[in-house]
Amino acid sequence: MKKHSHNLIACFIAFLVLTALLPSVASGQTISQNAQNLNIGFNGPNRQLSYTTAFYAATNAYYRSIGSASMPGNRHCHAYLSWDIAEHPVGSGNINREGTRAWLEDWLKYAEGRCDEALLTFKYIDGVSKSKGFPTAADFEAAFERFQSISWAYTGWTGTFAFTAWNEPNNGARSGDGLSMPVDAKLAADYYLAIRKHCAPPSCSVAAGDFGSNGHLGDGFIQRCTREDAALCRNASYLDQYKYYLANDAAAYGLGSGTSFRPEIFAYHGWDDMNDYINGNPNCGSVKDHNCTTWVLLKSLSNDSWAGSTIWDTEVGAGQNPQSNPDAITQACAASFLLRLTATASARITRIYYTRPYENDGEHWSLFTAAGEQKPAFTVLADRDTSYAPPGRKKCP
Repeated sequence: MKKHSHNLIACFIAFLVLTALLPSVASGQTISQNAQNLNIGFNGPNRQLSYTTAFYAATNAYYRSIGSASMPGNRHCHAYLSWDIAEHPVGSGNINREGTRAWLEDWLKYAEGRCDEALLTFKYIDGVSKSKGFPTAADFEAAFERFQSISWAYTGWTGTFAFTAWNEPNNGARSGDGLSMPVDAKLAADYYLAIRKHCAPPSCSVAAGDFGSNGHLGDGFIQRCTREDAALCRNASYLDQYKYYLANDAAAYGLGSGTSFRPEIFAYHGWDDMNDYINGNPNCGSVKDHNCTTWVLLKSLSNDSWAGSTIWDTEVGAGQNPQSNPDAITQACAASFLLRLTATASARITRIYYTRPYENDGEHWSLFTAAGEQKPAFTVLADRDTSYAPPGRKKCP
């Protein structure tokens, strides 16, 4: 009897240990809570902002209905700018060309009162950036110092800024980094370090990475080197290289000593997971499929000292590829999948920036029709609905 009791105790202890070792997403309740803790922001030009106001009113109403005073965090918006925008004269450039000085001034004017923190992402913009090609790290740092020295209150903006250094540095396309080749991983790391040197938490936030995943870009998230800060292995991925130079170049920017520095925030774009889900691709058809880009990134940022960063999904939506083009119900299913995948993967992911809630033609990823009517995905995201089921059906595809 005594031996049997010892066995029961041992089994119980083993159960507790196993439970502790399981991901924090083991129960539906935890997944739901992770989803409710997500802050959702939006990117796009100023015509988006009145629609984001409608979204935040709806999401706050949902949180009040479940006993919370308001949604988690502030209202977030997101814009893409020429890396040297602060070196352009006040009012310069085409006000309708995203990324110019005039465009940003107009955007901030509209964002005032509708957004509390603007995430600003730099890149090369053809016809706007002064010089062709990637700037040196020193030139990039000087441009950012100039940006920080400007009081943008002249536009009417009273909110705060957060930053990502360079849009999709691993994506050598105009829609990615702005040019025809990826940013060298060392240069991309130095762009981040150059901003982080002048943007320290808690008063200023800057996210490292901001990698694109669409197509096969997510392959660059795979960790192939066991100790990125010690040496690069022969088949180092883009992320391996980026992490190596973050660690080894940080001291030159006054950030820690040796290879001790780690970024507080890491960003990525979750398009690939959404595209795979919508198109029925085998890579990411389930929230528990560890081939999903989100899982691959987490694995590469979960070893040793890289496990402490908060993660933001800074650009995502439903159906980026032409073959996707989801209808409203498929989009709602995809939005629910995004919430469920994010909440299942890790509580470290605290923000999602959804792409363009409104388009004049009712584009498939927008949350409103061309007539301004809410699509089902609007409610899914506002209510953080991880178990959305289409009308008359038990579950999504």
